[in-house]
Amino acid sequence: MAGTTEGSKPDTTFRLSNGKTIILCGYKNPESKPTTYSEFILSVCGQDTIIDFWGAVLTCRLRVNKDTLLVDQLQYLPTGTNFKFQETVWTTEKLHFSGQKIVRELVVNRQIRKYNQDEIQSVLKSYETAKLGLDDSKMELANKLFIATISGDKKARQYFKEFKSKFGTLDGAFSEEYSDLVAMLELWDRKE
Repeated sequence: MAGTTEGSKPDTTFRLSNGKTIILCGYKNPESKPTTYSEFILSVCGQDTIIDFWGAVLTCRLRVNKDTLLVDQLQYLPTGTNFKFQETVWTTEKLHFSGQKIVRELVVNRQIRKYNQDEIQSVLKSYETAKLGLDDSKMELANKLFIATISGDKKARQYFKEFKSKFGTLDGAFSEEYSDLVAMLELWDRKE
Protein backbone atom coordinates (compact mmCIF):
# COMPACT_ATOMS: atom_id res chain seq x y z
CA MET A 1 0.00 0.00 0.00
CA ALA A 2 1.31 3.45 -0.85
CA GLY A 3 2.51 5.41 2.13
CA THR A 4 3.65 2.51 4.29
CA THR A 5 6.86 1.58 2.54
CA GLU A 6 10.14 2.05 4.35
CA GLY A 7 11.52 5.54 3.93
CA SER A 8 8.18 7.09 3.05
CA LYS A 9 7.14 10.35 4.63
CA PRO A 10 4.94 10.04 7.72
CA ASP A 11 1.28 10.83 7.12
CA THR A 12 0.65 12.34 10.53
CA THR A 13 2.75 13.38 13.52
CA PHE A 14 1.59 13.55 17.13
CA ARG A 15 3.57 15.86 19.43
CA LEU A 16 3.34 15.01 23.12
CA SER A 17 3.75 17.56 25.91
CA ASN A 18 7.00 15.89 27.05
CA GLY A 19 8.66 16.77 23.72
CA LYS A 20 8.37 13.28 22.21
CA THR A 21 6.88 12.84 18.75
CA ILE A 22 5.09 9.74 17.45
CA ILE A 23 4.67 9.37 13.70
CA LEU A 24 1.98 7.47 11.82
CA CYS A 25 2.40 5.94 8.38
CA GLY A 26 -0.68 4.34 6.91
CA TYR A 27 -4.15 4.82 5.54
CA LYS A 28 -6.16 7.91 6.48
CA ASN A 29 -9.90 7.45 5.89
CA PRO A 30 -10.64 10.62 3.88
CA GLU A 31 -14.42 10.76 4.53
CA SER A 32 -14.27 10.45 8.32
CA LYS A 33 -14.72 13.45 10.59
CA PRO A 34 -12.86 13.40 12.92
CA THR A 35 -10.16 11.56 10.97
CA THR A 36 -9.85 7.81 11.39
CA TYR A 37 -7.01 5.52 10.33
CA SER A 38 -6.62 1.87 9.42
CA GLU A 39 -3.66 -0.27 8.38
CA PHE A 40 -1.03 1.95 9.97
CA ILE A 41 2.29 1.83 11.78
CA LEU A 42 3.24 4.02 14.73
CA SER A 43 6.88 4.73 15.50
CA VAL A 44 8.85 7.08 17.70
CA CYS A 45 10.44 9.99 15.85
CA GLY A 46 14.22 9.80 16.10
CA GLN A 47 14.26 6.08 16.99
CA ASP A 48 14.42 3.04 14.73
CA THR A 49 11.70 1.43 16.82
CA ILE A 50 8.27 0.63 15.43
CA ILE A 51 5.71 0.68 18.24
CA ASP A 52 3.24 -1.58 16.43
CA PHE A 53 1.13 -2.20 13.35
CA TRP A 54 -2.66 -1.83 13.38
CA GLY A 55 -4.29 -3.94 10.63
CA ALA A 56 -6.73 -3.12 7.85
CA VAL A 57 -9.74 -4.55 9.70
CA LEU A 58 -9.34 -1.98 12.49
CA THR A 59 -10.63 1.58 12.40
CA CYS A 60 -8.95 3.89 14.91
CA ARG A 61 -9.11 7.52 15.93
CA LEU A 62 -5.96 8.98 17.47
CA ARG A 63 -5.67 11.93 19.80
CA VAL A 64 -3.12 13.46 22.15
CA ASN A 65 -3.80 14.15 25.81
CA LYS A 66 -0.71 15.93 27.20
CA ASP A 67 2.11 13.33 27.28
CA THR A 68 -0.07 10.40 26.08
CA LEU A 69 -1.19 9.30 22.62
CA LEU A 70 -4.64 7.70 22.76
CA VAL A 71 -5.59 5.17 20.07
CA ASP A 72 -9.37 4.61 20.13
CA GLN A 73 -10.45 1.42 18.35
CA LEU A 74 -13.90 1.93 16.83
CA GLN A 75 -16.56 -0.76 16.28
CA TYR A 76 -19.97 -0.53 14.68
CA LEU A 77 -22.28 -1.70 17.46
CA PRO A 78 -26.07 -1.48 17.95
CA THR A 79 -25.79 1.16 20.68
CA GLY A 80 -27.99 3.83 19.11
CA THR A 81 -31.70 4.51 19.54
CA ASN A 82 -33.85 1.58 18.32
CA PHE A 83 -30.72 -0.62 18.12
CA LYS A 84 -29.21 1.57 15.40
CA PHE A 85 -25.61 0.60 14.63
CA GLN A 86 -23.18 3.43 15.26
CA GLU A 87 -19.45 3.94 15.52
CA THR A 88 -18.55 3.25 19.14
CA VAL A 89 -15.21 3.45 20.95
CA TRP A 90 -14.52 -0.15 22.00
CA THR A 91 -11.00 0.13 23.46
CA THR A 92 -8.47 2.87 24.03
CA GLU A 93 -4.77 2.11 23.99
CA LYS A 94 -2.76 4.65 25.95
CA LEU A 95 0.84 5.16 24.76
CA HIS A 96 3.20 7.18 26.92
CA PHE A 97 6.89 7.22 27.82
CA SER A 98 8.78 6.13 30.89
CA GLY A 99 12.19 7.61 30.15
CA GLN A 100 12.97 6.49 26.58
CA LYS A 101 10.73 3.39 26.81
CA ILE A 102 7.20 3.38 25.41
CA VAL A 103 4.54 2.10 27.83
CA ARG A 104 1.26 0.70 26.43
CA GLU A 105 -1.99 0.21 28.34
CA LEU A 106 -5.19 -1.15 26.76
CA VAL A 107 -8.46 -0.10 28.39
CA VAL A 108 -11.96 -1.33 27.46
CA ASN A 109 -14.57 1.43 27.19
CA ARG A 110 -16.87 0.63 30.11
CA GLN A 111 -19.05 3.64 29.22
CA ILE A 112 -20.64 1.98 26.17
CA ARG A 113 -24.40 2.53 26.29
CA LYS A 114 -26.07 -0.44 27.97
CA TYR A 115 -29.54 -1.71 27.14
CA ASN A 116 -32.40 -1.10 29.55
CA GLN A 117 -34.72 -3.96 30.63
CA ASP A 118 -37.22 -3.36 27.81
CA GLU A 119 -34.48 -3.42 25.18
CA ILE A 120 -32.98 -6.60 26.68
CA GLN A 121 -36.39 -8.32 26.66
CA SER A 122 -36.88 -7.31 23.02
CA VAL A 123 -33.49 -8.85 22.08
CA LEU A 124 -34.24 -12.06 24.02
CA LYS A 125 -37.64 -12.38 22.32
CA SER A 126 -36.03 -11.84 18.89
CA TYR A 127 -33.61 -14.67 19.62
CA GLU A 128 -36.33 -17.01 20.91
CA THR A 129 -38.55 -16.46 17.87
CA ALA A 130 -35.81 -16.33 15.19
CA LYS A 131 -36.09 -18.86 12.40
CA LEU A 132 -33.16 -21.19 11.74
CA GLY A 133 -30.62 -20.33 9.07
CA LEU A 134 -28.02 -17.63 8.96
CA ASP A 135 -28.27 -14.21 7.31
CA ASP A 136 -27.38 -10.59 8.00
CA SER A 137 -30.32 -10.15 10.39
CA LYS A 138 -29.00 -13.03 12.55
CA MET A 139 -25.60 -11.34 12.76
CA GLU A 140 -27.36 -8.13 13.83
CA LEU A 141 -29.02 -10.26 16.51
CA ALA A 142 -25.61 -11.60 17.62
CA ASN A 143 -24.41 -8.00 18.03
CA LYS A 144 -27.53 -7.11 20.04
CA LEU A 145 -27.03 -10.18 22.25
CA PHE A 146 -23.46 -9.01 22.81
CA ILE A 147 -24.65 -5.57 24.01
CA ALA A 148 -27.40 -7.19 26.14
CA THR A 149 -24.71 -9.46 27.66
CA ILE A 150 -22.40 -6.58 28.60
CA SER A 151 -25.51 -4.86 29.97
CA GLY A 152 -25.46 -7.62 32.61
CA ASP A 153 -28.21 -9.99 31.43
CA LYS A 154 -27.44 -13.68 32.19
CA LYS A 155 -29.97 -15.07 29.72
CA ALA A 156 -28.54 -12.90 26.93
CA ARG A 157 -25.08 -14.30 27.80
CA GLN A 158 -26.44 -17.85 27.58
CA TYR A 159 -28.12 -17.11 24.22
CA PHE A 160 -24.95 -15.45 22.93
CA LYS A 161 -22.93 -18.56 23.78
CA GLU A 162 -25.57 -20.84 22.18
CA PHE A 163 -25.80 -18.70 19.05
CA LYS A 164 -23.61 -20.94 16.86
CA SER A 165 -25.40 -24.14 17.84
CA LYS A 166 -28.85 -22.60 17.24
CA PHE A 167 -28.20 -21.16 13.79
CA GLY A 168 -25.77 -23.70 12.36
CA THR A 169 -22.29 -23.46 10.98
CA LEU A 170 -20.90 -19.97 10.67
CA ASP A 171 -18.61 -19.46 7.72
CA GLY A 172 -16.69 -16.64 6.09
CA ALA A 173 -17.53 -13.15 7.28
CA PHE A 174 -20.22 -14.41 9.69
CA SER A 175 -17.70 -16.67 11.44
CA GLU A 176 -15.16 -13.85 11.65
CA GLU A 177 -17.72 -11.38 13.02
CA TYR A 178 -18.94 -13.82 15.68
CA SER A 179 -15.34 -14.71 16.66
CA ASP A 180 -14.58 -10.99 17.03
CA LEU A 181 -17.61 -10.59 19.33
CA VAL A 182 -16.51 -13.61 21.42
CA ALA A 183 -13.00 -12.11 21.76
CA MET A 184 -14.52 -8.74 22.69
CA LEU A 185 -16.64 -10.41 25.40
CA GLU A 186 -13.55 -12.16 26.80
CA LEU A 187 -11.78 -8.78 26.95
CA TRP A 188 -14.87 -7.22 28.59
CA ASP A 189 -15.00 -9.99 31.21
CA ARG A 190 -11.42 -9.34 32.35
CA LYS A 191 -11.46 -7.32 35.51
CA GLU A 192 -9.37 -4.18 35.19
